[in-house]
Amino acid sequence: MRLPIRAVLFDIGGVFFPWPQADFFARWAERLGIASGSFHQLLWYGPDIEAANVGAITAEEYYRRCARRMCVDQAQVRRLIEDAFAGEQLNEELAAYARRTLRSRVRVAALTNNWSFGRTLIEQRGIAELFDLIVNSAEEGVKKPHARIYHITLERLAIAPAEAVFIDDSKENVEAARALGIRSIPFVSAGQVISELEALLARCGVVRN
Repeated sequence: MRLPIRAVLFDIGGVFFPWPQADFFARWAERLGIASGSFHQLLWYGPDIEAANVGAITAEEYYRRCARRMCVDQAQVRRLIEDAFAGEQLNEELAAYARRTLRSRVRVAALTNNWSFGRTLIEQRGIAELFDLIVNSAEEGVKKPHARIYHITLERLAIAPAEAVFIDDSKENVEAARALGIRSIPFVSAGQVISELEALLARCGVVRN
């Protein structure tokens, strides 16, 4: 028996907020006087990124460490990173769809790999009201694609894997969700996701409770 869809789970970065283009980082590298060849390695230092993603260090601690690596002011690092995470533009088409069409039919959740500022950034960008639930990796101590963060989300929504649809721009995260029995749609564009999601909802039916 096919279960109806009760919830749609969205990634945030790369979906609602497109990741900045190369020129965004090039402008910052020039502004900070850092060679472009070493800029990304200094900015996104692997061990510190992993720690920030699971809440082992705060965003503030990451800014401090990054500023020290780059030999620049911590306030500049903060603005750079928060602007990168928040995106230069909101995906207005997807936000309008979630707000006007989707939320009246199913519950909508955010499942995001993000730092300690994740929830605040979502609120500051005016999309917190789109979500019935926000699950942030830094708050949970585990990040996608680990199975536990998907199970945390499902348990809080009180639904089975087959009653959810997951949308993410990461192939690895999508495949991890599918392995758990969650219907999943890889994000390419707002139009593509809306079309595929509507077709899936029509086939399976929906329930909001």
